[in-house]
Amino acid sequence: MLVGLQGSGKTTTAGKLANLLRKQGKNPLLVACDVYRPAAIKQLQVVGKQLNIPVFANEASKDVVHIARQAKETAISKLNDVIILDTAGRLHIDEALMEELKNLKTNIKPHEILLVVDSMTGQDAVNVAEKFNGDLGIDGVVITKLDGDTRGRSCIISKKSNRKAN
Repeated sequence: MLVGLQGSGKTTTAGKLANLLRKQGKNPLLVACDVYRPAAIKQLQVVGKQLNIPVFANEASKDVVHIARQAKETAISKLNDVIILDTAGRLHIDEALMEELKNLKTNIKPHEILLVVDSMTGQDAVNVAEKFNGDLGIDGVVITKLDGDTRGRSCIISKKSNRKAN
């Protein structure tokens, strides 16, 4: 499950992570759980199409837990062995949206929760990470836009899998 602030690069990271996992022999499914941002679902579908990675979306529902459950059933039926949930960006001080993530975690029980942080966030990234970790128990951090240009490279640091990737 990818979480983080608005514009931090979660959707792009979801695609990059799915592509990396596919290269490692996995069969990923991208799941559009950003039901708030206009065109968020379409953006993930475009990323999935470019990488030839399937995307699950339910544009009729605003219930992310329901969407994630449907995606899990779809993944089982289509033999996808990794599900990547692309959640909506949110401020760490927005309690209603943080509660949505807690419900998603409780009901779906993701193997890993990765916080996606834009490298340009600066020192406030510590506050963001502490809040997300306190509320959700994050397993790793993805730092995006490290090269400061439009290529949007990212670095994944995960304490569960000890993975680092650029």
